[in-house]
Amino acid sequence: MKKSIKLLTALIAVMMIVTCAVSAGKYDNVFDNLSLSEFAYYESGTLDAIQLRAFAVDPNGKYYYGGLLNGGTPTVYQFSAADGSEVCTYTFDEEPGSYIKALAADDRGYVYMGIANAANNGAVYFAICEQNGLNEVKWVKIEIEGKVGVNGACVRRDGDQYYLYFVTNYDTDRVYSYNVTDVTNPTLNTAFGTDGFSNGTGYLDLTSAFGMQDANNIAVDDMGCIYMCATTGKGSKGDTVFKISETGTGVLGTVEISECFGVTAFNGYLAVCTYEGADSKLYILDQTDLSIVKTITYDNANNFTQLGLIGNKLYMADQGPDAVLVSSEINFPVEEVVETPVDTGDTAGEAVDTGVSAPSTADTGIIAASVLMLAAAAVVLKNRKH
Repeated sequence: MKKSIKLLTALIAVMMIVTCAVSAGKYDNVFDNLSLSEFAYYESGTLDAIQLRAFAVDPNGKYYYGGLLNGGTPTVYQFSAADGSEVCTYTFDEEPGSYIKALAADDRGYVYMGIANAANNGAVYFAICEQNGLNEVKWVKIEIEGKVGVNGACVRRDGDQYYLYFVTNYDTDRVYSYNVTDVTNPTLNTAFGTDGFSNGTGYLDLTSAFGMQDANNIAVDDMGCIYMCATTGKGSKGDTVFKISETGTGVLGTVEISECFGVTAFNGYLAVCTYEGADSKLYILDQTDLSIVKTITYDNANNFTQLGLIGNKLYMADQGPDAVLVSSEINFPVEEVVETPVDTGDTAGEAVDTGVSAPSTADTGIIAASVLMLAAAAVVLKNRKH
């Protein structure tokens, strides 16, 4: 009996491996001809600042946002996603000379700014603005001893709840999580980081937990898994992409990418960009195992900083000279909805929309593999009884 159980366990394990192998990367071919081109170029002097470091896109597709490093005034620019023109600006007035180095936006029409003070010492801030006119709703100060800055931010929607994640760096490398469902009253998400690294304080200490010396941009997928570009000591800006569990309890995977800096998650994939001068690249990764699906180069690259998806195109900031690049279209297959004939007793053969999607080729393979493995397991158990 023990041998039967062991054999059954082995068969189930094989079934799971086959399932993963069939499902992984089933849309990789949509990236086969992916390319980059210039969407907008901001000549020196056309904006009040230079060096486009922070970047975010409007999930509803109307705008993108830029935060620039050098100019003396901490300003966020809202640009039209239709033509790249400037729409309006926001200035953080509480700390003159500070830096807005992280940006995020949600589907409700709010924009979030991670802010480091001019001295990079003692505290960081985040501000929340309305998308329309970039009118300030709330700002929060977080006191942290020693040298500290801000690098990346993102927002995750979970049902009717919204969570802001942002990254601090230098002497204190952390990911903070705030519930921002009520934007007028952000509260620490103490369900995050409760694994012994941060004692339920709503943040995760990245150095003690994962050995990160500095973390850059951050993305969170629909399931709550966290993706970060960081350095572990082998790169100037970054050297490793990390996949971290929803509550920060552990690393689910890593992949080394030289000078990785920006990251965004979509449709089961990651887009990662690198900050390495003329050699800056765009990578497409599979979210499941972080395998590299596609590498895209650009002839006039400067330093890629962050990116996001608007519609079916990636928009990406290229710092100094400042430009925004756009990818060619990324067209994922639309799941087909099958109308299943149902006999209602009144009209024979009338078609009824069940709302159930037909399985894709890969899904069909998963089902077939699972059935075969379970059948084999049943035969083994039956034979053992005899």
